[in-house]
Amino acid sequence: MRKLDIILGIMLSMLTLYAYAQQGMPPEPITSQISETETSFIGARILQQGTEVIGGDAYTGIYEDHDTETYGFWQGDTLFFGAENEATGNTVDGVAEFYWFESSIPKSADFYVMVLKVKSSPNIIDDWQLAQEDNWLGEFLYDILPAQYVDVSMKNSGEAGAIRWDWSVPFQNYKWEPVKTINIKQSYSAGYDSSVSGNAGGDVGWKGEFKEAGVLADATAGVDIQSKGYVNESHMVSSQYSVTLFKWEMVVLGGADDMVWNLIISTDGSTANDSAYHEYFVVIQAPQSQAAHIEDINIAASFRNPNALWFDGWDHISVNLADVVWTPPLDIECYEGNLPPDGVCEAEGVCANATPVCAKGKWECALPDSVEEVEYTCDNLDNDCDGLIDEGITQDCSTACGKGLSYCVGGVFDECDAQQPKEEECNNLDDDCDGLVDNSPDCYPTIPDIWYDDDDEEEVEPIELEEVVIIAEESKGDEVLQPSMEDPARVAETFATSPPYTNPSDDEPEEFIIEVSEPSGCQQSSKGTAVGILVLLFLATYFIGYIVGRVNDKD
Repeated sequence: MRKLDIILGIMLSMLTLYAYAQQGMPPEPITSQISETETSFIGARILQQGTEVIGGDAYTGIYEDHDTETYGFWQGDTLFFGAENEATGNTVDGVAEFYWFESSIPKSADFYVMVLKVKSSPNIIDDWQLAQEDNWLGEFLYDILPAQYVDVSMKNSGEAGAIRWDWSVPFQNYKWEPVKTINIKQSYSAGYDSSVSGNAGGDVGWKGEFKEAGVLADATAGVDIQSKGYVNESHMVSSQYSVTLFKWEMVVLGGADDMVWNLIISTDGSTANDSAYHEYFVVIQAPQSQAAHIEDINIAASFRNPNALWFDGWDHISVNLADVVWTPPLDIECYEGNLPPDGVCEAEGVCANATPVCAKGKWECALPDSVEEVEYTCDNLDNDCDGLIDEGITQDCSTACGKGLSYCVGGVFDECDAQQPKEEECNNLDDDCDGLVDNSPDCYPTIPDIWYDDDDEEEVEPIELEEVVIIAEESKGDEVLQPSMEDPARVAETFATSPPYTNPSDDEPEEFIIEVSEPSGCQQSSKGTAVGILVLLFLATYFIGYIVGRVNDKD
């Protein structure tokens, strides 16, 4: 039950913590994420417990207090740990998360940030306070320890990683002047300087400047307490939290093997009943692709009870986490400069010519320009890398007979599949595609082809003809009847013809004269009227010829 209360206390204490994520214009789309403890991270990877980060068993810390109970457990990818003095009710609690920066790849080293959040909480119900500076007598009588103590030490520094003190110690000593409640934001970033030309996304081939930086700022006042370098909005871990203290100072002792932070309350203690909450961005650099190993993480807190009747007026509690080991994310396959493994870009077709490239920890294959998602180039190559060459590639084509398709075979388009013209046959079809059906001498040896044009004919103005009156006169002997007026028709050419235009009594064919009149004043109302007149004239001529023939027979 006691441990449950501790866990609930930790979670309640985190209510003062809220995420802070700067919004920028990254070189490529990125997603800001929030950890279980409300830490925001962009361009970083939180390491997964059990596979990428292990260890962290809790033990008695630097202060030996028999009444202190320690705890430590993983929840998701977050390590919760702490200690409580069951006699006094004072606690020190912490959470730790481990991040790997994608942008660390081109550095020939891996960069990690351990975000360590520590809270020292006095039991104010029994008048306990954070340990703070005392008058000369108290300083003489007691060894006043820090209100909050953090110590991180590496295992086999160098071989298993080293603490980057240039950021983990942003400045050796810093103080905070009297303010009741302050909001503090802290950030750490590692990545490319996007101000220089090139791709800030970490793509291979760009040799831009790689930087690390951080900022500790008073969000209430809107000013930086300390700023180092710059903050890359594409690769950062950040948070913002509230802490209520009257006056405090942080004394830091830094080194690659070991880093110690001492938070000291340096006033009369008027607000020392409040909890001390602080965050530590511990930056660790390890050999590329090798495991990093923290030997110990110690957190501790000191409290005092100024009540003169209290038998023991001082309380020191602590907890130690041992042997936290982590590696880069499991899906990291490569680093810049690594030789690609055999077959990493093995593929079919033109994709076999891809170039292996390490990009953001993954082997990627830079494909040649001839790669096509859907194959459309007829070049005798497998451009879509599916093992088939020029499959399904066609182009429109046509012949005299119509439209069709031409298929790509062996890098060239074959003959159009539309019907090809051929010699005309007597099959009621237009075999030679000239618009005529069965227009072959073999089909109709003596009868010419006749066809009708369905196109609309242009309207023709009617032909005006002069009125012609033919008056029949009686024939006298062999005399042929003539019209009573001069026939304006011109003499037409004569030609020989076969029956029925023959004289039945003669063996030799008769010559006929066909006269065609010039246009006259007779108005033609339509093409049909003109044709009718010509037919009547033809019949009249035929009739006269017939009569003449009969008269000759009688003679």
